[in-house]
Amino acid sequence: MDSLRFERLLPWIRSQFPQVAALRDRRPRIYLDNAAGTLVPQTVANAMAEAAVWANPQPGRSWPPAQEALREHRRTRGMLADFLNASDGDAIWLSESTTASLYKLREALEPSWDEADNVVVTDCDHYANISAWEWRARCEVRRARMLPDGHLDLDSLAAALDPRTRVLAVTLAGNGLGTILRREEAVRLARQRAPEAVIVVDAVHAAPHLGIDVRTLGADAVAFSTYKLFGPLAGVLWVRGDLAARLDAYHVEPHTDRDSLLEWGTLDNVKVAGIRAALEYLKRLGERLEPHAVGTLAEYPRERRLYKVAMAGIRGYEAALSREVLAGLAEAPRVRLFGVEEPERASERVPTFGFSVEGLEDEDVERALWQSQGVQAAAGSHYSAAVLRGLGRRGVVRASFAHYNTREDAEAFLNGIRSL
Repeated sequence: MDSLRFERLLPWIRSQFPQVAALRDRRPRIYLDNAAGTLVPQTVANAMAEAAVWANPQPGRSWPPAQEALREHRRTRGMLADFLNASDGDAIWLSESTTASLYKLREALEPSWDEADNVVVTDCDHYANISAWEWRARCEVRRARMLPDGHLDLDSLAAALDPRTRVLAVTLAGNGLGTILRREEAVRLARQRAPEAVIVVDAVHAAPHLGIDVRTLGADAVAFSTYKLFGPLAGVLWVRGDLAARLDAYHVEPHTDRDSLLEWGTLDNVKVAGIRAALEYLKRLGERLEPHAVGTLAEYPRERRLYKVAMAGIRGYEAALSREVLAGLAEAPRVRLFGVEEPERASERVPTFGFSVEGLEDEDVERALWQSQGVQAAAGSHYSAAVLRGLGRRGVVRASFAHYNTREDAEAFLNGIRSL
């Protein structure tokens, strides 16, 4: 989709996010810490506030508020299924976070493993998709290496996989550097060399930038966080139906509902309402972009197509924004950018940029960008410790854009870099 058409919608998009241009005390700011958590539309805040007052009952009782809570849970799961293009019978479970989802999934998978088995993780991942599998491991945990541009070393992955591999844990887009991994090749290798492996995908960093279709992804389980998809602090875990049916899931004995079996304790109805409102925002965006997407994505029913149209528009606009940022950073001689650097390779990344500035500590760069331009970019490890070890660093400065950021935001960021 033409990025200029998307750009014409930016006034409406930004009007949905009351905090997009200023702090609560009205100080102007440019929010470039989206990888740590995106902003939320006013409609999400409204839905959560209403639910906090009216949606307190547990679902399923005979009285009307409890029935309404049950309908809200089912509606939200259905919208998540549409967003992911899930099949009937697939499981969609909610949790506190992606980290919680992955630990729960590991707990459910592990009883079928023995000491001769192995699990393969990658150095490209957020540590939620590494530590969850390393924790108290009863079998060998193997690592596939990362290439200097943030891509997965496919030769290293091939060497790590074998018929005793029970899980391949891999990411879609790097949390630290923004590189989009070559998912098709990784899945192909896993299916060839480890046919019994469960492929678990961390889609946290991909979800706000890329359209995710679990029917074509090749994965068995996908996890992401709604607080990085314009919603509340919660996690979503999708599991392919036949795998979900055979999971040996921990649960409190009376809890036998398969629809919520991996949800430990009572769901937070306030968060459920917020997830639903965040997905409704994306559908409204899809409706506004739909006239410009005639003849595309026609394989999806309209309810699902609206999400795909919205994400295609976001993807095209953010790729154009990435090219501008990459070109600007290339002209800054003291800046070292990690990951994919060339503007012509912008399709290989999302608009997340990990970098350092020669002669300055990362924390000093973070402060300077805020003080000179009101830019909020973050220094630290970003829970990508394996990525940083591969780079020989303890941290990077990370500027991460979302679809509500503008070209002016990008220019302010680059001006802040130049002023250093």
